[in-house]
Amino acid sequence: MFLERARRARLLAEQYPASREILVFYAGVAEWQSRVTAPDLHGLRTFLPSLLDLVVRTAPPTLADTARQLEPAAFDRLIAGYWEAADSAGDVSTSQFFARALLQPYAAKLPAGLDCPWCRKPPQVGCLQPQAEGLAFEISCALCMRRRAFERGRCPGCNESTESQLCSFTTPDFPHLRLQACDRCKGYLQVIDLSRDPAAFPEVDELAGLPLDLWAQEHGYHKLQSNIVGI
Repeated sequence: MFLERARRARLLAEQYPASREILVFYAGVAEWQSRVTAPDLHGLRTFLPSLLDLVVRTAPPTLADTARQLEPAAFDRLIAGYWEAADSAGDVSTSQFFARALLQPYAAKLPAGLDCPWCRKPPQVGCLQPQAEGLAFEISCALCMRRRAFERGRCPGCNESTESQLCSFTTPDFPHLRLQACDRCKGYLQVIDLSRDPAAFPEVDELAGLPLDLWAQEHGYHKLQSNIVGI
């Protein structure tokens, strides 16, 4: 599945030049994640050196500098802190990127009965899924990336359901993307319409929507949950 995400990111990088740098970097991370297998959190330790090497070689300068300074001894604190931060704010620091990159493939393979703690946090992205005669709304966890159904006329951040407080923004530049925003909590998330592009991966395609993120933040909204690159 991570290799498919990598291929999707490289395809989108050709279509959306403004987001190309982020998409190409993410494609490399997703390819690396496809090789991460660990029976428990401690087993992820062996993959940290190769992640640091990848980031030093391919990441934007700020993140690459963090990789050069990150000590392997900080691994346990970094991983445990991020895994257990289910009630913390959603911003992703440069150091937290490494925990998230390591934990995503682990969390995505959790067996039934072992829940991802980040599923309790606000979602990273939403999607509209064709269902019967209409579209069902689903939200995706920022860590395990599993989806769950959510009421379409409700804010995933504060549960506001007053129609006048909820708004949606679209642009012809991104025909299968939209912003769903709440004027009560000023939170927003990108929503990917899978009826318009069934090949989309919500957590990948929202990276292509960087200009939408910038527009929303310029207009006073904040993202409910940052993506893996901290946007």
